[in-house]
Amino acid sequence: MDDLHKPLGKPGKVPSDRQWVLPAIMAAGTVLLSLTAYFVLDARDDGRTSVAINDANPAGSATTPAVAPQQPASVGNQPNKPATVGQSGAEFDLSKVKPLSPVEPLPNASNGQAEAPAFKPVQKPTARLSNWMPVPDLVEKSEFGSLPRISDGNVRPLDAYSQSSGVSGTNRIAIVVGGLGLSQTGTQAAIKDLPSSISLGFSPFGNSLQRWMQNARREGHEVVLQLPMEPLGYPTINPGPRTLVSGVEPGKNLMNMRWALGRMTNYPVVMNYLGAGLTGKSADLRPLLEEIRNRGLGYIDDGSASASVAVKLAQDLRLPHASGNIIIDAVRKEDRIRNNLKVLESLAKARGFAIGTASAFPESVRIIKDWAKQAEKSDIIIVPVSNLLKDYGR
Repeated sequence: MDDLHKPLGKPGKVPSDRQWVLPAIMAAGTVLLSLTAYFVLDARDDGRTSVAINDANPAGSATTPAVAPQQPASVGNQPNKPATVGQSGAEFDLSKVKPLSPVEPLPNASNGQAEAPAFKPVQKPTARLSNWMPVPDLVEKSEFGSLPRISDGNVRPLDAYSQSSGVSGTNRIAIVVGGLGLSQTGTQAAIKDLPSSISLGFSPFGNSLQRWMQNARREGHEVVLQLPMEPLGYPTINPGPRTLVSGVEPGKNLMNMRWALGRMTNYPVVMNYLGAGLTGKSADLRPLLEEIRNRGLGYIDDGSASASVAVKLAQDLRLPHASGNIIIDAVRKEDRIRNNLKVLESLAKARGFAIGTASAFPESVRIIKDWAKQAEKSDIIIVPVSNLLKDYGR
C-alpha cells in the first residue's frame, strides 16, 4: 500500500535521516516571528521617541535632537468649508471666523520701546466647569482652532490655568518634563508616575493632545506647550514642518505659532523647544513674544541657548517669564542625570529657586520620580513652573 492510501492517523515511518527537518523548520519560524514582532512594536510605540529638550548638546552626548513626525497640514483659511475646532470636536463655519493669518506684523506690534505693564492684577477668581475644561471667556475661535485670549475682565490664561503650590519661601524647584504627546507609552508613564508638582510639556506635533492635557490636569499637573524653534544646523536638524524660523516675514511665524497654540488648551505658559538659531535674533523673536504677551501667557526660556535674548526681550515687553537653569538629561546617563538634580538643589539653596528641564525618556522619568520622593528630606519644595515666573501683572 502506498503512502497516499494509508489510513489517517497511521503514518508510515519517517526515515531517520529526515526526522530533524520538521522540528528545525518550526523552530526557525518561531524565532523569525518573535523578532519581527519585537521590531515592529518597538518602532511603533516606544518612550524613546520622546523629543529631548536640548539644543546645546555636548560633544559625545548620547542625546541627539529628534525630528518630530510630519503632521497633516492644518486647516487654512477656507471661507466656505466647515472645520473642527482644536480637539473638542465642535464644528463651525470658517466664513464666520475672523482670519488670524497676517502676512505683515500685527498693527499693535511694539516699536521697540519698553511698554507699561500689559495686564491688570486679577480681582476675582475665574468661574469654570472643571479644572481640565477650558474657560469659555479665555478662548478665541479661529481657523487655527481655539486660541488663548485675555478675557474682557482682564483675566489671563496665566491666571486661570496656573497650578498654585500653596507654598512660598526659598529652596523652590520647578521641573518641566517635555516631549509629551509623541509617544503614548511615554506620555502615559509621565502623567501617572511623576508627582503632580512636576510640570508637563507637550509637543504640538503630538496626537490627542486635548485628551492628554485633560488626563494631566486631572492628576494635578500644570501643563506647558512647547513651541518648536529653529535650532543650530537647521534645516538638517528640523523639529517639524511648522518650526518658527529666522529670516522670514513675521506673519509666517505668527501663523505657525498660532497653529501650535491652537493644538490644545488650559496651558498657562509656553516654552521653546530647541531654538538656538532663532532666540538669539531679536528682530525675529520680538513679534512672537509680543503675541504670547497679548494672549495672556507666560514664557519659559529653557536656557539651552547661551546667546538667547528672550529674557531681555521679555523684560522690555513686560512679558511674564522665567529662564531654565539646567537641562537635567542633556546626557542620557543615570549618573549624569542624578548629578544634575543635585546641582539643581544647590542652585535652589543658593539663590532661593531654580528651574530644570528634561525629556520624557524612561530613565529620566524614573530618576526624577525617585528624586522627588527624597526632595523633602533636603528641604526642597517642588512647585509648578508658573510659580517661578517674574510676572508684571500680579
